This record gives sequence, C-alpha cells and structure tokens, in this order.
Amino acid sequence: MFLNSYLNANSENQALIDGIYEKVVLISRNKSFYTKLSVPDTIDGRFDLLVLFSVIVIFFLNQSGTKGKLLSQMLFDKIFLDLDLSLREVGAGDAGVNIKIKKMVQSYMGRQKVYCESLENKDFQSLKKSIANNVYRNLDNYINYPDILSNYCKKVYLLFSNKKEDYFSLNKLKFPEI
Repeated sequence: MFLNSYLNANSENQALIDGIYEKVVLISRNKSFYTKLSVPDTIDGRFDLLVLFSVIVIFFLNQSGTKGKLLSQMLFDKIFLDLDLSLREVGAGDAGVNIKIKKMVQSYMGRQKVYCESLENKDFQSLKKSIANNVYRNLDNYINYPDILSNYCKKVYLLFSNKKEDYFSLNKLKFPEI
C-alpha cells in the first residue's frame, strides 16, 4: 500500500478530514445535480462531481498555509482510500483495483489542474468549458447545464473566499443551496 497521509495522521486531523469529506460527498451526491442538471447518474458522473467539489475545497485548503496544504493532501488521500475500498466492496481484485485507482488518480489530477487554474484566475468561463468537457463529456445535448453548474461553483467559490475564519473549519461550512 502507498504512504497515506490520512492513515498516518493524528485522530484530530482525521476527524477534521472526515467531516470535510462527508460534506464533499453529500454535495456531490445531491440528487438535484442529476435530476435538474442532467449530470449522468453513473459511476463516472458521481466521480466527476466528487472531483469538482473536492478540488474547490482543496484549492482553499492549499491557500491556508502549511497546515492547509497538509490537510489538502490528507483529503486527497482519504478520497482515494474510500474509492479503493468501494471498488473492493463491489468485488474488484487487487490488480483490478490498482489499475482503476491509477486511472482515477490521473483523471483527478488532470481535472484538478484545469479547475484550479480557473479558480486561481477567477475564470468561470474556463471552468464552464472544463465542466462541459469533463462532467458532460458523454452527453450530446447538455443545453446550458455547464453554465448553471459553473455558476453554482462560483457561488461556492464566493462563499468560501468570503469566509473570514480559516479553512480548517470547513467541516462546519455548508455548501450553498443548488
């Protein structure tokens, strides 16, 4: 197994990351994205939303100094620890899990790069384009859903950037209504 900052962390930091991760999972599983915005309710669609919202959180954690960077790595490790466990629960063997996780990490890192560049530059048009390319990549006709989803991400961005306390309290922070 790989070195995992989440598994090696103290219980206080693990509890903090568990709370943050729970919020990210809850928002990424919100039915409104699948019913109102036609995000495909598939493993890929759910993964895409998990990536999108975790990247936004990680973006803000990374701007919070050394501890924030440590927590962002812990969140990343927690996500892939959970994905690994989920794949094993559905019956994937060690070799299959390792191959799938490697592909998921590559997908995540590619999306993280373009999403973070968009957030850093406050370029929500670029974010919309990336959302169309990633979240809606398997749909022929997605109308204005990428625009609506990028506007929601902008609301999240503004909420998080206007938060005056540090981002270590994100586990208490609620995502805005959809």
